[in-house]
Amino acid sequence: MKRITLQFSSLLAALFLFAFSCQDHRDPDPEPIAEDARVRTLEITNPGQVINDLNFRLYIETLGTEPITEYGILLSFKSTNSDEFAKVPTLGNKFSSPLKFEYGATAGEHIHLQESVGFDDFETLYYRAYAKTENGKVVYGDPMEYTPLDVPKFGSFTLSKSENVPATAKLEVVGLGTVQVEEYGVAYSYRTAPSGAVNVSPKLADRTVPYKLPVSVSAHAVNLPIKEGKFDKLYARPFMRLKNAKIYYGSVKSL
Repeated sequence: MKRITLQFSSLLAALFLFAFSCQDHRDPDPEPIAEDARVRTLEITNPGQVINDLNFRLYIETLGTEPITEYGILLSFKSTNSDEFAKVPTLGNKFSSPLKFEYGATAGEHIHLQESVGFDDFETLYYRAYAKTENGKVVYGDPMEYTPLDVPKFGSFTLSKSENVPATAKLEVVGLGTVQVEEYGVAYSYRTAPSGAVNVSPKLADRTVPYKLPVSVSAHAVNLPIKEGKFDKLYARPFMRLKNAKIYYGSVKSL
């Protein structure tokens, strides 16, 4: 009986040593392979009736191993007779500017709405998606380009008031474009007391007053009807309504 016990004990010891030896010499798990983030540039779209409200869009295909600290769309605007632009925008290029997206990076599509983009400011926009990671690396999507509709071009737009006229809006038209305009004028909103409501981005649903048609390359002035004869704060901007019922808004000014 003792002999069997000793043999059994020896067998157990041998098995233990063999198992320990195998464990001690096991190959370590391989290091995870670092993966770069991947982004894709998507076409600029117009979300509604206002033709110069633009959706800038990108798609994050892969988040990658390193956290994304910044992402968005790089923009480079080409103006008439200018060579200060980049057909392939990069983060370090002096003719490129980033439109940073505010929300944290997640896989999938991301959209940034930019309202009332001035079509008179450029003839072609070059753009591409980008993402910057925690280790400083930048990845890019493919470059794309956007050509705005050739609408009549607004130059300066100013508001003034005098003792007899509460508000006058003067608009300079510097180009006729190729699009037919059905109406153009000023959209405005005002309040008569500091506590009153006012729309800081006035639209046609607020108040409007037209300039005389047809559109011509010159300065145009119109008095804004103010029922109360005075106001505490006023916001106004030029607009045009096209033949296809689309609306174009210029920049907002205030008094």
